[in-house]
Amino acid sequence: MTPTDRDVPAAVRAAIDAGYRDTGRPRREVPAAALLGADLGLDSLDLAQIVVLLERDLGVDPFRDPSPAAPRGPLRTVDHLVCAYRAALEAAPPSSSP
Repeated sequence: MTPTDRDVPAAVRAAIDAGYRDTGRPRREVPAAALLGADLGLDSLDLAQIVVLLERDLGVDPFRDPSPAAPRGPLRTVDHLVCAYRAALEAAPPSSSP
């Protein structure tokens, strides 16, 4: 499977769910247009955890070497986060693993 074949929205939602679980908060619906802070109640520490989980799962960090196609400006919504990871996956060099 190539990185661009991965289900990025599902990975983002799973990372957000893990953040809720790890902090003892009830799971919420995670629509694409949801605001990370205002709608989902995520703070900077939650977002840092989500980024670490996504880097581990997807193998890219869009904030270390941002792709020119990545969204610019603040990441406010779930969809902004999905777009940043999709752009990073598309810009990543091909993996040498099978």
